[in-house]
Amino acid sequence: MASFIRSAMTLAWSPLKSTAFASVSRPTASLPATSSPVTSVLCNAVRNMSYKIKTNSSAKKRFVALPSGKFKHWRSGKRHLNTGMDRGRLNKAGIASYATPRQAKHLRRLMPYA
Repeated sequence: MASFIRSAMTLAWSPLKSTAFASVSRPTASLPATSSPVTSVLCNAVRNMSYKIKTNSSAKKRFVALPSGKFKHWRSGKRHLNTGMDRGRLNKAGIASYATPRQAKHLRRLMPYA
């Protein structure tokens, strides 16, 4: 079955096999000997363009990048089931803290534009 499909695809129309377009020749446009600097800059920009990296969604929800390069996050244990918790422990859970240098290294990779 696969060989039949492959052979049918090779028999499909192509511009090289067509006789209707074979006799038509393309007009040659007179181009200057050197290309203009604008087009060469655009071509180089497209050629050297790098792709965008996606930011990790879970990291951007949990961490905030600071201008100093550090990452700030909020501690867990403040949301629910805290009626029996000590007040001091509950207040400490509300304080933000910062990522360690090791975590910051991973976060820079997860959040490249932060």
